[in-house]
Order: sequence, then structure tokens, then C-alpha cells
Amino acid sequence: MTPSPSPANSSLPEAPSPSGLDLNLAPLAHGHLDQVLAIEQACFLNPWSRGMFSQELMSPLAMDRVALDQADGRVVGFIILWMVVGEVQVQNIAVDPGLQRRGVGRWLLLKGLAQARELGARACTLEARAGNQAALALYQSLGFERQGVRPRYYWPEKEDAILMGRRL
Repeated sequence: MTPSPSPANSSLPEAPSPSGLDLNLAPLAHGHLDQVLAIEQACFLNPWSRGMFSQELMSPLAMDRVALDQADGRVVGFIILWMVVGEVQVQNIAVDPGLQRRGVGRWLLLKGLAQARELGARACTLEARAGNQAALALYQSLGFERQGVRPRYYWPEKEDAILMGRRL
């Protein structure tokens, strides 16, 4: 599902530095998995497994990244992206709960989308829980538009997924 073009939806803003942090974007590697899993488990009711993240490392579609705190090298967030025929799909994104609401998620998403655009992506799609107002507000602030709903998508809660997209 490719988003329809829109003049207000065609350029990405610069990624502002998160408040009080000096971050580096790096490819996800095996050495990051323990920290990524800890963030994943702290953020989600139904977290991805180590095996799922390990499979990402081998996927030809994957363009997965971690946000590393340059002060100590620790993972403070991650984004799982798939490049599929000119489109980037956000599969997962999470930030250490102690650093949420400081701009790390925005920074991760903008940096990941900028890299995807450099690799030829022309559009981005994602799904978000209907009840995740913080995520929906973030995506809308970055020009994502609602494209549909997947009813009862998230299990076991049976919560709807909101489909969103934008041009890059």
C-alpha cells in the first residue's frame, strides 16, 4: 500500500538531537540483542523474541538500526525497517522507557527514513495500535496520514491497528 502523493507529505524534516543526549545511529548487530530485548520487553505486552531479532539480522529486507548513546555506547532505542520494492516499512520501534518523551523516537524514525530514502525508498508505511496516542501523534507530526484499519490486529487484546503512510 503506497501512500498517495501530497505536497505537504513529501519532505522529511531534519532529525533534531534528543534532549540531553548525543546519539549515533548504527546497524543492529548480535552484540546489541541483549539490550534491544530488554527495551522490547519493557515496552510491549507481546514482545518480539530473541529469535525474531536474530532472524532480522539475516533478512535481505532488513535495514535495522539502533540508537547508541555516545557517552557509554549503550542502546537507547531501535528501529526495525524493511525495504520492499521502493518502500520502507516500519516493523518495530522502541525507546528505553527511562528516555521516552525526549525525542529519541522521533530522531530514530527520521534518521532511519532518511537512510531509506538514500537507498531509494519513495514511501513509508507502518501500523500503530489504535490506543497508542503517543505513537499516532508522533507519526502524524511527521506527515504520516491514516490509510486504513486492521480490525483486531493485535493479540491477545484484539486491538485495532491503524495503517499510516507518507511519501519520502
